[in-house]
Amino acid sequence: MISKIAILCFCLLLSIFMASLIDIITVNHNNAENINIGRNFTHHLEEKYGTISDNTNNLIWFLQISDIHLSIFRDPGRISQFQQFCDNTVKNIRPSVVLATGDLTDAKAKDNLGSSQVKREWIYYHNIINESGVTQHTTWLDIRGNHDNFNIRTINSEENYFRNYSVQGSTHPKSYSHYIDINGVRVGFVGIDACPEPGLRRPFNFIGILNPQEQKNIQKLKEDAESKADHIIWFGHYPTSCILSVETETGERLDVRELIGSVKSSQIYVCGHLHSMAGMVPNMYTKHKKGYLELELGDWKDNRLYRVAAIDHGLFSFVDVKHNTWPIVLVTNPKNARYAMPGREPLDLMWKSDHVRILVFSDVEITSVKISFDMTNWIECKVAESPLYVCPWSPNDYANGLHKLYVNAEDELHRKTILEHPFSLDGAQLSFDISARILLMVDAGLVFQTIFATLISLNIVPLLVLRLQKRPPKSRRRPWGNILRRVWLLSKIDRVFYPIVLYTVYLPFGPWATGELLDGYIGTIFAWGILIKGVLLPEPFTYMYGSVQLMFVQIPLIFVLSYCLQIRLFGQHYRGFRRLLKNLPFILVLTIQLLLAYFFWLEYGTMSFIFGPLRTWSIALNILLWYKTLTLPPDYCRHLMKLNDIP
Repeated sequence: MISKIAILCFCLLLSIFMASLIDIITVNHNNAENINIGRNFTHHLEEKYGTISDNTNNLIWFLQISDIHLSIFRDPGRISQFQQFCDNTVKNIRPSVVLATGDLTDAKAKDNLGSSQVKREWIYYHNIINESGVTQHTTWLDIRGNHDNFNIRTINSEENYFRNYSVQGSTHPKSYSHYIDINGVRVGFVGIDACPEPGLRRPFNFIGILNPQEQKNIQKLKEDAESKADHIIWFGHYPTSCILSVETETGERLDVRELIGSVKSSQIYVCGHLHSMAGMVPNMYTKHKKGYLELELGDWKDNRLYRVAAIDHGLFSFVDVKHNTWPIVLVTNPKNARYAMPGREPLDLMWKSDHVRILVFSDVEITSVKISFDMTNWIECKVAESPLYVCPWSPNDYANGLHKLYVNAEDELHRKTILEHPFSLDGAQLSFDISARILLMVDAGLVFQTIFATLISLNIVPLLVLRLQKRPPKSRRRPWGNILRRVWLLSKIDRVFYPIVLYTVYLPFGPWATGELLDGYIGTIFAWGILIKGVLLPEPFTYMYGSVQLMFVQIPLIFVLSYCLQIRLFGQHYRGFRRLLKNLPFILVLTIQLLLAYFFWLEYGTMSFIFGPLRTWSIALNILLWYKTLTLPPDYCRHLMKLNDIP
């Protein structure tokens, strides 16, 4: 009966979780409220820009590069190809702005676990930009990422090389804005620096944290941009799902998504940090409920990706490109249906346009640009003014539903790019990948907490339920029934049950480690945050760090100890190799735990290793539990065997 109630409770909680998740990631693409709020704004843009024709008026384009991770220890290609990007790519594309959205340097030790700022890496970054002369041709807007903040005590610390070796650091060490008014387009670029202060060594700096002072600064930047720009491009390193705001004195928190969405001229937030989840989510894009886009860019570090984006008569378009891939093709009119933003851009201008407009870039001459609507016949485009290619069209021919524009561009080296571009004039839109929506729209901190709480429950609740049962659980599935019976017997052993439960209960409340978390400063790690320099950093990644311990050590330990109990009760007295073989499951769990403790020592040093209940002290506890299970007194064994024989 108790087990059935537990299963029902679990199903109920799972249903609530799934319903909440669906609500978070569901977007009404044609949200009437958002469209109505932006109607006057888009009407203003329509009047300002007029007809989309065959000239280069009202058009700008810019680049984004992220997660460069320049390193002196690994992959020298990051440095040499970044040099090529500055020397060749930027100069051939000629963008108005280049956004470098964090993790400019790697800041990791040779062992890949220790982390601290490496001056030589910053010198490489500084010299490449200066020697290439890229800042003479464009505006370079860089901002810090979590790697650029490893082991930095304060923003004014000598080790904060961003201030001296970046382009913007000397004048804009934190969040800032920059405005351009080019070719009839007024754009505000607002950078959000969510790096926490102090900046701990890895891994406890995965989540960006905005303190009250920075929240005020960003609010002022927003108000300023609202009055100065027709289009606001927000940029930063952390996705909005990975930004946490600290509560201010008035009890308020800045909601970054709400802030961006509250400005009708906000079109996009571009970021990096997640590295496209190691390539598993290559197109990590979504549209938020307020109607603007969030676009995570894959990393330069391993994938050598960068982004070309444009605003053409108020319509935003972009394409992500791999380094040294030419020609680059970006269709700006008609706009890609997936990325349409009703109420934030003048989509009705597509109806009034008389030319298809395509930006085509290459490091050599373009010889041919052809288009085809729905793969009917190919039409040659003409160059209006490089890199803009145009072709007359009649929008009324494509008034209903989704259509596809195909572009075939070729340069003088016979390199071809063929692009499939879906578009719609009646508001029909395409959905975003669900994995991308989850990663960018949920609250990462809340997810980490949920995972941790779930694993804590899985570690305690089944043991408690089984302990309350007087008879052994029955199951028609023999292997599963045997496992349940073993765990049920284990739950009856006080000397094993109480240490497991009490240690698990300790984890959400007690300190996990105390040591030099920052050079020269002692701090203490808890599940709910990190205390250092008299400041509480509410770093939610601690929950994920603890979840690793629960998932790979504590929960498997229960099954390993129940297996050891079976050996003690019903097994023979093995010797030599056979005895070692029977204890192999525990040896495997212990090996994992020793590796986790070793990695923690490399990350935070000897003091943290010694005073570390999470990683180090639990090793001794688990060895003791294993020993106590295998050396149960004969009387205790007879009692358990008698319990096990209950029909």
